[in-house]
Amino acid sequence: MARTQWNITMHPKTQRWYLRVPAGFPEDQLPDPKAIRDAAVAQGIDPRHLLSEQSLLRQLERAKEAAGEEHSFPIVLEPTFDVRITVSADKLRAKLYVRKAAAGPGVDMRLIASVITNSKLAIPDMEKVKADIDAFRDGPEMELVDYVLAEGTPPGRGPDRELVPLVDWMGEEERSAIAAQAASCIASKGGAPDVRPEDLKLAMVEADTVVLSFTPAELGSPGTDVQGQALAGLPGNDPYIQSVYGATLGPQGVKSSRKGLLAVSEKAGVFRVWVFPHTDGRATVAITPDDLLATIILESEEGTGKPLTLDLAREAIAQKGLKGNIDERAIETGIREARSSKSKRELTILRGMAPVLAGCPKIEWKVHVSPDSPSTVVVKDTAILRWTIASANEDGVNVFGAKLKSSEAEKPSIPEHDETVGAEPEDGDADAKRLVALRSGELTLKEGKLSIKGTRKIEFNVDDTTGDIHFPGDLELVGNISKGRSVRAEGSLSMKGVADSCLVAANGVVFIDGGIKGGGSGTVWSKQTIDLTFAENARILAGQDIAISNYCFQCLVKTNGRLLMKGNPGVLLGGSLQASRGAELFELGSAKTIRTSISFGQNYLVRDQINVCEKEAVAIKETVKKIDAQMAAIPTSDPRIHALRQKKLELLKRNDKLTVRIFTLKEQFEAHVLSSIRVENTVWPGVILESHGRYYEVRERRNHVIFTFDQLTGQIVCSPIQDDHEEL
Repeated sequence: MARTQWNITMHPKTQRWYLRVPAGFPEDQLPDPKAIRDAAVAQGIDPRHLLSEQSLLRQLERAKEAAGEEHSFPIVLEPTFDVRITVSADKLRAKLYVRKAAAGPGVDMRLIASVITNSKLAIPDMEKVKADIDAFRDGPEMELVDYVLAEGTPPGRGPDRELVPLVDWMGEEERSAIAAQAASCIASKGGAPDVRPEDLKLAMVEADTVVLSFTPAELGSPGTDVQGQALAGLPGNDPYIQSVYGATLGPQGVKSSRKGLLAVSEKAGVFRVWVFPHTDGRATVAITPDDLLATIILESEEGTGKPLTLDLAREAIAQKGLKGNIDERAIETGIREARSSKSKRELTILRGMAPVLAGCPKIEWKVHVSPDSPSTVVVKDTAILRWTIASANEDGVNVFGAKLKSSEAEKPSIPEHDETVGAEPEDGDADAKRLVALRSGELTLKEGKLSIKGTRKIEFNVDDTTGDIHFPGDLELVGNISKGRSVRAEGSLSMKGVADSCLVAANGVVFIDGGIKGGGSGTVWSKQTIDLTFAENARILAGQDIAISNYCFQCLVKTNGRLLMKGNPGVLLGGSLQASRGAELFELGSAKTIRTSISFGQNYLVRDQINVCEKEAVAIKETVKKIDAQMAAIPTSDPRIHALRQKKLELLKRNDKLTVRIFTLKEQFEAHVLSSIRVENTVWPGVILESHGRYYEVRERRNHVIFTFDQLTGQIVCSPIQDDHEEL
């Protein structure tokens, strides 16, 4: 059977010729404009009445956009007379278009003259225009296309604006010392790995300060439009700033968003700007007044600051002239912890030995605490001190290696303690005893008595100067938490203030007299309950109930209990909620139809465990594939083959356990949890509820309703709340 081809047909009503492309016609077999014109002429169509090749090409492009579908378009001109003038958007060129009528005089010269007159164009040679139009009228062509009537004079552009630094650039010696660190930060955070240290100009800047400004804009020479009217000169181009990090670009120039190091690179007139935090890492050695204890305080670098290193710690120790056995491994561990947590770490690096008299206790402190020092944080079962009874006089030595004579020794006594500290024999040494912490918290020594407070109270803002806070007991915070910081408590956490894009976490209850402005990354996490005033663009995760009194806007909320919002306005708006036992809300959604997703009636923490297990299973399969490839690449006699087989066997056993675990968890997840979504006031369109894979979309405003999952029908049901009124 012959393939259906494109063809030219006449429309029975309009009597106009059309090109028809049938459905399913291959795009690559569409005709070109010349072939269409040749075919039309062959059918007896006057070539003067055909569309130009340019116009036909535009129509063919539209046919390609609808490839595979039936398409048709006219190939002949409209039979009516047409005249129009088009002016470019910049008012610098005016063009005339005229189409002859198929019958009659063809051209209405009066109408053309009227259109040209009414346009008020500044035509430089009207006689030539008249002659050209007369020639068109008398000629064979049916269209006069893009005839230029008038052209204006483009306005000139003023000199380009320049970027003016409002900072003092570092000298070469100072710049070169930190340029490599700045380039490293740019590559990791600024997204420009091609920037070299030598390309950078550097300066220290304050927060919220304009650091780079623009020179004033100057206008170029004026021009004229097609009507002879003046066109104002154009200002020079602004500097091309390709990217900005840690700063904002505005009409005044570039403004720093933080205090730190300004780095600017320029290549072929393209500028890139970064502002990074800049705090050098520090290692400070502190020595007690009796010269018997030396500690080192480790503070991490921020951004482009000089890194905290072991060499820096060694230098600080050497400057103090300490002599003794210093555990550098412990210092390395402390450095890693300080850099990862961005908080201070204080380590005991050297202890002297006090002289002791025969029959007196020989005390060895395991933690740093004294009446003159701040309290120290200890974890339950931590050894505080140990002691033995000296059988003879013993000389001592301080941290500088100086000998302390026993003849100058004082008679020490074991500190008293309350019930938070316990005394016990030391394992493996019948003659030694020790004091241990019976709970986690702050250890203090006041008036010769040791005590551990389970609650720590902090009355300051947690920011870059304080670093992160981690307390092993209950924590009370009066202050705000800045962006990027974290506050964690092993017990409960009570806070009065506002949390920015940060982490607030506790194993116990979290209570915030204030709220969190998460900025898309802030998180509040608790194994138990969470209670706060408001939440914006944050993640709220709890093992038990979550209470938010005012509003919850565009948050991801997940709880194994309920979400309670009974305050004023008590509105849940945007984001998603996963609440195993449902929610009690005052207002749900908004009149502006903001999408709000709610899932209820299932254990969503179980689903998280399923996701973790499935990811591990995928990782195991990928590792097994790599092991198979390694085994295939080496001979069976290679001693490595046995280790690879053993590792593969262990992975396959682990995968089998994961398969059973995933199956069990999925069964648990399918179990229904008694729950409901109760809304005291209004539910707005845009709210979507889900339970057990069934969805319910609110399409019209509802008031005072409750949503439940009907296990018999497998559907979500919306019902009016039946208020119970006590009978009088």
